[in-house]
Amino acid sequence: MPMTSASSLPSRIVSEQDDAGEPGFLRLDMHVHSWYSSDAVTDPASIIRLWEKKGILSLVCDHNTIAGAEAVYRELTRRSRDIPLILSEEITTAQGEIIGVFLTDEIPAGLPAEETLDRIDEQGAISLVPHPFCSYRSSALRRETLYDIITRVDILEGYNARIIRAGENEMALECAARYGKPVSVGSDAHTPLELGRCYLEMEPFSDPKEFLASIDTASVRFRAMHPSIHYLTRMVKVARKRGLLGGL
Repeated sequence: MPMTSASSLPSRIVSEQDDAGEPGFLRLDMHVHSWYSSDAVTDPASIIRLWEKKGILSLVCDHNTIAGAEAVYRELTRRSRDIPLILSEEITTAQGEIIGVFLTDEIPAGLPAEETLDRIDEQGAISLVPHPFCSYRSSALRRETLYDIITRVDILEGYNARIIRAGENEMALECAARYGKPVSVGSDAHTPLELGRCYLEMEPFSDPKEFLASIDTASVRFRAMHPSIHYLTRMVKVARKRGLLGGL
């Protein structure tokens, strides 16, 4: 497969006809939430079933907790020796969100972005900036902070299915190309109906180093969600707060 650069990714999106996948390759959605996030309703069991039925693995990046990732990956690694233990967390820093991948311990919210990166590095983990140019979400990392820390960041999310404003994923791709960063693909799923829509098709990996090498040769499968999904998330958050839905 050809080497990936951020600027070449749009032309390498897998078509509907090619959705059967390539033998020996791993399908990975790099941004999914379980009901351990207060604005999500996806049962960890649904994420496990996605792997069993469609062979799509998900990075569970719940807000400020690794509990969802633990629930999913403890079970997945029990069922398959080929799946590495990947604990991830979407961390709310003082300047906006950063994801840690291959964490060993939870990182608290509210720290400065630089200190959050320090803690990710100390764990030998990978840093990923989600939806870096999203203007809809106030939780996105501040633009000036992104450029301050860009040389330290491992991955930029180039494709986020919940981006609703034209050009913002493209801005992320252009930024990644400018700074020589690999890009990730994420459904950012908060509900079961969003699962399985987006992923990278990549060579198997067992640790952060192999992961970063594999992402450089990955193919993209991406389908954006309708903007109305954000209204559903708002309703979920209110319902969860009032105890009207299951989960935590």
